[in-house]
Amino acid sequence: MILAAAAALVVVPGPAAADKAPRVGIAVSVQVNLKKDEVEELSAALGRALHQKLVVDVVSGREANRRLPSAGVSESCVVDEACIKDTAQRLTADEILFLVAVRVGNRIQVDSTWVDTSTGRSASRPKVVMIKLDEAEARFAESASLILPDATVRQSPMGHAGEGEEGSAILVRTTPRRMTPATWVTAGVGVAALGTGVGFWLAARSKYDECKGRPDDRLCNQSERDAVTRNAVTSDISFGVAAASAVLFGVLYYSSGGDIERIPVAARSLRLQVDGQGGAFVAVEGRL
Repeated sequence: MILAAAAALVVVPGPAAADKAPRVGIAVSVQVNLKKDEVEELSAALGRALHQKLVVDVVSGREANRRLPSAGVSESCVVDEACIKDTAQRLTADEILFLVAVRVGNRIQVDSTWVDTSTGRSASRPKVVMIKLDEAEARFAESASLILPDATVRQSPMGHAGEGEEGSAILVRTTPRRMTPATWVTAGVGVAALGTGVGFWLAARSKYDECKGRPDDRLCNQSERDAVTRNAVTSDISFGVAAASAVLFGVLYYSSGGDIERIPVAARSLRLQVDGQGGAFVAVEGRL
């Protein structure tokens, strides 16, 4: 099978070409069904894994939390330029990884969005799934080069760079946006809140019209008036929750796409192709 223009071909530079190690800050923007200390450990485990596998400086875990606002980072920060700049200054980071950490049953999933603090450019990274927190560092280490694909792979003590070795070729391709567990939860909350808001609004409107239809408004007793007020307030609160859920849904869905997949390719499987119009392109021959 021959794969061509569907994926981009990149030659990964070796350690000799690496510049100063970038500083990466890790901030958790969304957490669902996880305690504060569990989220802090996930952040710390990701920092350790990235530093172990890649030539990067990382601020994460307790140190990152100490620098960030006490209320944490908002879920919309990943698309808020001012918030990104503030977070970058607090973490003194060249790049930021915004994490969405969700526990569903006995499964923990971490989705991350990478942001270049100098340009504002962002991209979603592959999800990392684990059953126990003890597995976090190992799972993150397996995906380190997918989470930060531009970072230089750290050489082992024996001097072997492994994947990403100088002159090696890889295919880089992205996946479409998808519905993650956090997105489904947010959508469910939003739909439920919207339905509740509509129900209480109809109830308030019905009772209000009933009172207005009477010959004298004073025929509506105080309990009926209070019921109209309660239903109207509940309706407003529900609509507010639905609106907030819609914003969070958009952020989560936006950040779920564009996962980068890197596939090592042997040099012998590369060859130059020429199309009928005289255009040239690199083809990859073999099985993926």
